[in-house]
Amino acid sequence: MNNKIIRVAIITGPTGGHFFPGLAIAEQLQEKENIEISFFVPGRNYITRWLEQKGFYYRIIQEVKITIKKPFSFFKLMYLVSRSCIILLKGKFDIVVITGSYTTLPFLLASFLCNKKSFIHEQNFIPGKITKLSCLIADRIALSFPSTSLLQKKKTLITGFPVPMDFKKRHQKKDILAEFNFREGNKTILILGGSQGAAFLNNLLIENMDYLSKKNLQFIHLTGGKDKEELIDKYKRYGINAQVFDFYFDMAKLYSITDIAICRAGAGTIAEICEWKIPAIIIPYPYAGGHQRYNALYLAKQGGCNMLEQSYESINLFPDVFEETLKEMDNIKQKIEKISIVDNANNNARAIMELLKNGI
Repeated sequence: MNNKIIRVAIITGPTGGHFFPGLAIAEQLQEKENIEISFFVPGRNYITRWLEQKGFYYRIIQEVKITIKKPFSFFKLMYLVSRSCIILLKGKFDIVVITGSYTTLPFLLASFLCNKKSFIHEQNFIPGKITKLSCLIADRIALSFPSTSLLQKKKTLITGFPVPMDFKKRHQKKDILAEFNFREGNKTILILGGSQGAAFLNNLLIENMDYLSKKNLQFIHLTGGKDKEELIDKYKRYGINAQVFDFYFDMAKLYSITDIAICRAGAGTIAEICEWKIPAIIIPYPYAGGHQRYNALYLAKQGGCNMLEQSYESINLFPDVFEETLKEMDNIKQKIEKISIVDNANNNARAIMELLKNGI
């Protein structure tokens, strides 16, 4: 592999949970010599914006989800598999890196048909459908969490969750607090629920405003595009200093001043609070296969967070859990230090290069 150009195709899904691990792996590989990286991604503005900012070549791929309600989806899948084969052969790619999601299935199948090396990264504690299928096809399956019970152990290795460099960037806490008009002596609480799972978290805060207003707290609240105006009004009415956004893209700024997070349990969120050692109250999103619950349990069982289920009862329990989190902040940080799932050692890039050594 001394002077040969190694061509890497990275295929990601449409969500941040699938895209950002792919971006982080690309950043790891970029540090190697003679690497040429191409992204194949669903058409999402935030994805293309990130790739353009980072200077990565990309192509938009069509999406297909096979369902009984759409019988012709199978024929579209076959068409996309053939298109993916053409792309891989014409581009002379040496390896296909896939980060999950149904959108990556055509390339997964094409990698097998074209006899290309394939590397799959699984973000969640419980493997998704694509990862399970990959057991029959992929050369390597990399895991964020130490759980291989549902997969072929010969193919799997634990690499950790790759976090993009921008999400790790350190800022001066004093400067960011001033930017948000926050006090240095008050605890800063970050609420983030993504786009799908934000509604319950928004309501949780609304229902507990009276309790929260009696403490020296300040809030950054990402509403996920829901309830923004109501939350702004509520915070003002209760005299709580808060910055409310639909979304916020420079997460490193927010993490640099966060004392406690109230969040969902996507693998990316878990990895980021581990990276920043932020005590959190985690409320798993109960839908989309329920995989978030297992992500949260992994952290909670080892003392790395406090966990609540999504229920009306949890709204009433929240003050007690919040008080416990305040008291145990230092202890939780110490636990997180020992159980982080973040790939800070470039394990994913190393595993990809090792896989290539056998085939180039």
